[in-house]
Amino acid sequence: MDEPVKTDRRAQRRAETERRLLDSAAALFVERGYAATTLADVASHADVAPRTLYLHFATKAELLLRCIGAAIAGDTEQIPLADRPAMAETMTAATFDERVRLMAELTASLMERTGPLLDVAFQAAPSDASIAAAAAAGRADTRRTLREFWHRAHHDGLLPPSIDLEWLTETATLLAHAETYLLIRKTTGWDTDTYRDWLSTTWHRLAAGGHP
Repeated sequence: MDEPVKTDRRAQRRAETERRLLDSAAALFVERGYAATTLADVASHADVAPRTLYLHFATKAELLLRCIGAAIAGDTEQIPLADRPAMAETMTAATFDERVRLMAELTASLMERTGPLLDVAFQAAPSDASIAAAAAAGRADTRRTLREFWHRAHHDGLLPPSIDLEWLTETATLLAHAETYLLIRKTTGWDTDTYRDWLSTTWHRLAAGGHP
């Protein structure tokens, strides 16, 4: 057998094993919580040897963060959300209504995939510095993405010229943070579609008002 073929098959097996580990870990983290989930539990659930798990993930924190990364992307490809075609389309759509609709859809879909795992991470953050740092980085990414979204809309003439852009940016961004989604999920019983529509409607109203 040619060496490239062997290499491709090894890479495929490794990717399949990692996918099983991530699926198992995500399910157990959400079901049991961070503290009650062990790496041995994950290996058993995924039907792999513990040694195999450690070849992929050295620590439980690394495993949780990788689960969140895969959930954010929607797959195991190492491509940041900001660099994906859907985000580019959202940032450059021709009309304000279309941009808001697409951003609300992206945000709602992201929260549906990641919300339960992010809840686990927020609970684990006080006891693990790497998870706390990742949570802070996630908030910064959200703020950076929404800031670009609103500033581009303003630059492209899609917002009223007199709008208080900084107030709009900061206020609208608060609505898109994971903590806001999790609070909504715990207190209102809204489904993903209702959350998406609320985001879209509220962003429109904020943009129309444009001042505190």
